[in-house]
Amino acid sequence: MADLISLPALPDDERVLLLLGLLSAQERHGYEINDFISRQLGCVIDLKKATAYQLLDRLEQHALIASHPAQHGARPTRKVYRLTEAGHAHFLELLKARLAHEEVLILPGSVSLIFCEHLPAAERLMAAQERLAQLEARVAMQERLLELPGLPQSMKRPKTRLLALTRADLEWLRGWVGELERGEVAP
Repeated sequence: MADLISLPALPDDERVLLLLGLLSAQERHGYEINDFISRQLGCVIDLKKATAYQLLDRLEQHALIASHPAQHGARPTRKVYRLTEAGHAHFLELLKARLAHEEVLILPGSVSLIFCEHLPAAERLMAAQERLAQLEARVAMQERLLELPGLPQSMKRPKTRLLALTRADLEWLRGWVGELERGEVAP
């Protein structure tokens, strides 16, 4: 194990919290972690595989997780990660801090709103209506996903939050499209 004093600090962000949280439930190999994130948490966090593996290595260097090789059947040997006692303590501290931390919402798509007056009114309206249709479809899809049977409460919480924020954006967009349709927005 590397000297802990010489190691760079770990980020205190949701990526680390996610990895520690997934390992708090059970040992997992890297592929399993990445597969779970991409299948179940894609709407909650964008964590690339390479970044996840880099963070797992750093967590291991900090002795917050440990790994051992494991082989199942004819499959290749895989590195299996587990949470250490220090990792569990760090997980709980980080969980409390992140839960209390308010985040600034920076929504993609806002820059186009700044410059939309550069488009003729008809094109601006058509683009806004297209965006509205896409957002309505997204809300409908998010609502269907929440109705899936067997979705644990821990997975519902972030998805219902995302749905509430998406609905708020939808209501704002409906209002703006209405203003555009009525010609109430200055050219």
